[in-house]
Amino acid sequence: MFRMLSLGATLALLPLAWGDEQDAKDGTTRSVTPRDGETIPLQVRVSDASTNVLTVVTFPDPIQHVVSSWNPKDLSVEHETTKLFIKLLAKVEGHLDVVTSVGKHYRLYVAPAPATGRYDSHVTVKSGGGTTEEGERKEGRRSHAGPGTGPIELIKAMRLGQIPPDATVRSGKKEVLFASDGLEARFLWVFETGRYRGYVVELSNKSADDAYYVDVSRFRADNLVLIGAREVVVRPQTSTRVYLVLWK
Repeated sequence: MFRMLSLGATLALLPLAWGDEQDAKDGTTRSVTPRDGETIPLQVRVSDASTNVLTVVTFPDPIQHVVSSWNPKDLSVEHETTKLFIKLLAKVEGHLDVVTSVGKHYRLYVAPAPATGRYDSHVTVKSGGGTTEEGERKEGRRSHAGPGTGPIELIKAMRLGQIPPDATVRSGKKEVLFASDGLEARFLWVFETGRYRGYVVELSNKSADDAYYVDVSRFRADNLVLIGAREVVVRPQTSTRVYLVLWK
């Protein structure tokens, strides 16, 4: 048996994603000028076996990295120079992070559009939006912390078991965060830098029969920067690790 695991406050179990028949009409184009720290919402039409519906997002600078922990069966993402091509394959939603060549970090929130009605076919992201109150707070952290290790470098170090020069690490003492008959989450490590706090959590599948899919794209927190998993499928009697990077 195969189940989907959504990382939330209680690590609730969710049903597997389902498909839907779609068409490509009612696509709209718009421009956004996000402020620093602001998430860009996207309404994306779900594609099916007979119809491919793309949402194109154009950024002001070439795309350098796309940070995604989505299941490839749920979301297809490609990019070329300044354009990001998104195809949603199931009725699921979550964050998607983009870092451009100038080091700018954009956070998108992808959600399925209604079966009928408007959806985003082309969104142009413009620069120069200033900062939100939260963004100003984060910028203040940056200015006091110096350049330091960025979120992508930190999450890579966490996955490789390395300690960046500006980071300290302490044990989570394997504290149990969540436990059920089939699943257990334990707190392994905390990485601290001047700007970020990284967490390493171990998820163990205690079941003899059920496999779980860890849907990290649905994890939400106001100060969340990046999230990833060593493996997103946890088979019976095995474990995986989840890596979270948050603003301090």
